[in-house]
Amino acid sequence: MLDPRPVPGTERKEGGMKYGGYVGKILRVDLSTGKISTLDTGRYVPDCIGGIALGYQLLWDEVNEKTTEWSPENALIFATGPCTGTPAPTAGRAEVIGIAPQGYPIPWAAQSGFGGDFGPKLKWAGYDAIVIVGKAASPKYLYISDEKVEIRDGKFLWGMSTFTTQDTLARKHGDDVSVACIGPAGENRVRWSVILSRDENAAGQGGFGALMGDKKLKAIVVKPGRTKVRVADPAQLIEDMVRISYEISPAGQHELPIVEDKDRFGVRHASCAFSCCTAGAQPLYDLPRYYSKVPRKYTGVGSVSGTCYCVGTVSAWLLDNDFSQVERMVEFNKLCDELGLNVWEMFAGMGWFMQNAYHAGRLTKLLGEPIKLNPKGPAVYPKTDRSVGMTPEFAVKFIRAVAYREGEGDIWAEGTPRAAEKLGLADLTWKTHKHGYAPHWDGRYLQHVHSPVWIVSALGWATQGRDPYNQQHGYVERYTSHITEWAPFGEGKGQPGFPSWFGDETISYREACEAGAKIYGARYANEGWDKPELAYVDKEYVATWHERRAIMKSSIPVCDRQFPLLFDAKKPNKIGDIEAEVRLFNAVVGTNWSLDDMHKACERAFNVVRALHVRQGRTRAHDESVIPYFTQPANYPDEPGSQVIDIPRFKKLLDNYYKLHGWDPTTGWPTKAKLEECGLGNIARELARLGKLPR
Repeated sequence: MLDPRPVPGTERKEGGMKYGGYVGKILRVDLSTGKISTLDTGRYVPDCIGGIALGYQLLWDEVNEKTTEWSPENALIFATGPCTGTPAPTAGRAEVIGIAPQGYPIPWAAQSGFGGDFGPKLKWAGYDAIVIVGKAASPKYLYISDEKVEIRDGKFLWGMSTFTTQDTLARKHGDDVSVACIGPAGENRVRWSVILSRDENAAGQGGFGALMGDKKLKAIVVKPGRTKVRVADPAQLIEDMVRISYEISPAGQHELPIVEDKDRFGVRHASCAFSCCTAGAQPLYDLPRYYSKVPRKYTGVGSVSGTCYCVGTVSAWLLDNDFSQVERMVEFNKLCDELGLNVWEMFAGMGWFMQNAYHAGRLTKLLGEPIKLNPKGPAVYPKTDRSVGMTPEFAVKFIRAVAYREGEGDIWAEGTPRAAEKLGLADLTWKTHKHGYAPHWDGRYLQHVHSPVWIVSALGWATQGRDPYNQQHGYVERYTSHITEWAPFGEGKGQPGFPSWFGDETISYREACEAGAKIYGARYANEGWDKPELAYVDKEYVATWHERRAIMKSSIPVCDRQFPLLFDAKKPNKIGDIEAEVRLFNAVVGTNWSLDDMHKACERAFNVVRALHVRQGRTRAHDESVIPYFTQPANYPDEPGSQVIDIPRFKKLLDNYYKLHGWDPTTGWPTKAKLEECGLGNIARELARLGKLPR
């Protein structure tokens, strides 16, 4: 916070950091030994920025080539960024890093993130990050304040839902605490379970709830104290806050009533810098709504309350695609939240896999019962229906069986690819899952983006350790929705001035190509939609630019869906405020970094991630394993470009991508020269010891 006038006797303490934005300490907790210690944040920043850039460096330091997802030394890391705990718009986030149980066939080091007040309150309690290693012998919870840190007995919490856990701990420690916890799914090491804070802020992808459960850690309680986050240049931050907040104002949100009373339940529209999904022109899906006292029909008696937005609204995909049933939507979303399950995998990826297996005549029963699924989907061209077709009653039964690992639910708790192996369906997983993660912004099943956007998406999917689009909505969503011919969501209204998904003015595809050449520094970066011969040309520059922005957004941190501000229809060159995030960072930290300086720091972090994967066994073959998925057609058969991947051209694109990164094209490994250029000589020496360092 910006040094608010303190209540007498509660003056906030400043850390001894040279830079603003950081409070100076990283908490390290060993659950096996009970040892609690601290690291000096100054050893890592500002070069490691914060958030995931800091988290991956800490993970490299903790694990080795033998560490698996279930090893005691696998570190569960919660990291904030320098802007967390300040008024910087959308900066109220915390990032989670570790070797992720959801990954397949190898659980790659990965990250997730969540909004809410956990990150800011961790800073106000005096810590920039938490590193948790070891395993407790019995259930525990971690209590953190700026006065003490304690590993406390958590047996009384074990078995509780996420909501009951948070309510219980708030009664015990005060309403001002923030809690990150797991539900029964995490306790039972469901590989796609989440860590939840409040009622809709989840570290969803990666299965970090299972990692927390494996460590017998039920919850982390943070009590905000007297530590304040120093802002290096408050006046500059305020100036940038006003300017940027105006640019990212959610479309249509100011026109909505704060409170609506429905016949059977109440709705309150919410907005805050901590957790809201501040994007999109569809209030039901993209803007947060708090639903109060929604009657239960399928999951018990009484009512349920909570916030829903974005993926939290999409249980209709698993059922019948009827989005008008708002009460049912809230009920199913909150069921998954209570149990601690990843709704994207449940409502989308796993359901679509089941549908494919059902159509192949190879999945006729679930939980021992005959099933009948929707024959019109899933939505891979020429099919267009997204709904799986489960009945609500059976869906509730299945969700609970997975969370508690009951019967066949124990198999599906391992995640779709591992369940497919056990059920003799492994040859079908390529149709839905890549590296263990469900379809997302890749041109199939759901977000039907045009060529060459899905080609760039394929490059991101190939080279990263998880679904990359928790961090790169700024390309696949923000870019595509700002093209007049595609707006607002791929259907192509084609009228000048037509609004984007974000409610602002679009630009033509040709204008986007001209702007893209300047943004990415490559002539044909955005070309290829109407000139198919250019679809694979210069796309390595686009993928690289956005992967660095992804690191930036999750390290400063800021909202993934709002940043970067790529386009501005009012400017002659149509280029938006692409340096906005860097200005926020500079104002808070006190640096004078250029955009290029920030990109270099992000490049360094991305090489740390790749080194972690190489140490785990990553090769080019793992990158190319996503190619079969993209042989399924995209959704625009009447457009000039091919709707399926051109394998030789894509492999050539991979060559160019590796060379641009300074990696060996044969193996996909970072070279000694590149690692040393990034100041990662220690990592180079470790990879050399393992025989994994090309020169």
